[in-house]
Amino acid sequence: MSKSAFASAIISKMDGAISKDGTGYNSGTASSAMAAVAEAITEYLIANTTVTIAYVGIIPGSPPTPDPVTTDTFKIVGQCAPPSPSNSFDAWIAELESKIIAGFQLAPSGTLQTVFAQKPFLNQGIATTQSDLKSAHEVTDESPQQKMWEIICGDIIDWVNNIAMNPASGAASRPVSTGTANITKITLV
Repeated sequence: MSKSAFASAIISKMDGAISKDGTGYNSGTASSAMAAVAEAITEYLIANTTVTIAYVGIIPGSPPTPDPVTTDTFKIVGQCAPPSPSNSFDAWIAELESKIIAGFQLAPSGTLQTVFAQKPFLNQGIATTQSDLKSAHEVTDESPQQKMWEIICGDIIDWVNNIAMNPASGAASRPVSTGTANITKITLV
């Protein structure tokens, strides 16, 4: 997947919710559009995000021994709540970022049965601004929607992969051990 597929997913959800021709627009259209954006983001992040953790566990016994499993990968679960319609793109993208941070957590267990109840995203930093979109738009663009959403989606992907990660450690366990874990990498493709 890619920023292009991510953008297409958002556009498709919006087209299904509000259409393109404007004939069905009413006072609820902006809220319907925001719900469609949030639904597309939720589906894309859940399907395409992998979180890698480091784990240090101790297997009880005499003597206790270190768990040989030191890393695991998780999917994420949750939901991005719809942002409010806004007259300010910069305020809107900041609210969307907050909804993403608040809306997701690690799946109940990793691929190697590690349990680590943690929010994957913590740090703000989606780089898109309204001026970025204005500079990228060309009057000759016949359908600028894909191009603009690719910029936004590309910046969301870059943020998730580089800045958003919650590095805090916390209690974790596996069926044979207890210990601590922390997120070391998030990959959104």
